[in-house]
Amino acid sequence: MKTIHIKGLLLLFFIFGNLNITFSQQFHRFSADYTVKYKDREGNPIMKMGRVFYDSKEKKIVIKNGFPVKEHIIYNDTSIYYIRVGNIVDHVSTISPVEFSIFHLALNGQLSNYGLDKAGYTIENVIKDKGLIISSWLPSEKYKHSLGEILVSTKDKKLYGIVFLDLNEKIVSKHVFHKYVNIEGFEFPSEVIRIRYFDNYELYELTSYKKIEVNESGNDEYYNYQIQKK
Repeated sequence: MKTIHIKGLLLLFFIFGNLNITFSQQFHRFSADYTVKYKDREGNPIMKMGRVFYDSKEKKIVIKNGFPVKEHIIYNDTSIYYIRVGNIVDHVSTISPVEFSIFHLALNGQLSNYGLDKAGYTIENVIKDKGLIISSWLPSEKYKHSLGEILVSTKDKKLYGIVFLDLNEKIVSKHVFHKYVNIEGFEFPSEVIRIRYFDNYELYELTSYKKIEVNESGNDEYYNYQIQKK
């Protein structure tokens, strides 16, 4: 079993307000077809396709990969399971609260500030620039020596971008949220661009969502996926 030690757990919000009780009661399930496109370090194009399921009550992100490898990937607060033909082929221990995933935040109406207030961050400053409202967020005293500042931009009251900084104020990654769709009041970005910065190169990743459904009554076997441990 592998263990991932994550210095900035917010970077794993997959690949990111105040709790509105009425909203959270209205929307609790999300599913969508997804496509992920990026190039590896050598410049080779890579694409992944499948469908993602999330139930805010079950708190599991279930990914049904269809290409290039047929497998199920299950995320919970402490683990990631990779399952093929009913067998666990890999298990990674991690710290990645699914309550801070883009799916959970959108279902609960907390996406506009990426749920940072619930993660112990506080606003340091707010400015307006070229139609964007940009707020800077600092971690709590407990984590100020391990987590850096986060910049959040909104446009038309929707989350537009996030910039993660390290302790030296160097950019670690950026996320840009585009093409919002509205399904009976549920708003979700159908395109998410993630840019990760490494020492010698940058990795651009585009995730597109289609055929989005909310509060689906079927597919319970995915929303409440049961892992058969042997």
